[in-house]
Amino acid sequence: MSRSTFLHTEPAGKAVLAQILCEHIGDRETQIIQDELTAAAEPAGWRVAIDLSKVVFLPSSGLGMLVAIHNNAKSSKGKVAVFGVADDLMKMLKITHLDKLFSIKPDREAAIKAVS
Repeated sequence: MSRSTFLHTEPAGKAVLAQILCEHIGDRETQIIQDELTAAAEPAGWRVAIDLSKVVFLPSSGLGMLVAIHNNAKSSKGKVAVFGVADDLMKMLKITHLDKLFSIKPDREAAIKAVS
């Protein structure tokens, strides 16, 4: 288990559960979160469930971070699922067509099951 100002991670069976703790993910937070997520995801074979329930603002750098995490998982034959996606954030994912890239699940259990 790991906890920082930006990210909390814990094992979830064969996967890792990662909760992003900051509401606004700017350029500074993006790199820190990506580094911490990578450090947690690699030992779990890139099977990651990401909780976005606290995130209210996700600019392009934050979206890029999620895409990079997805791409790392895919290239390592892992899986990423996100859950806790607020309505406004879901609208942004739909507008950018990233809703088709990510496995978006309704809750923690479904996300963990999707990546395990």
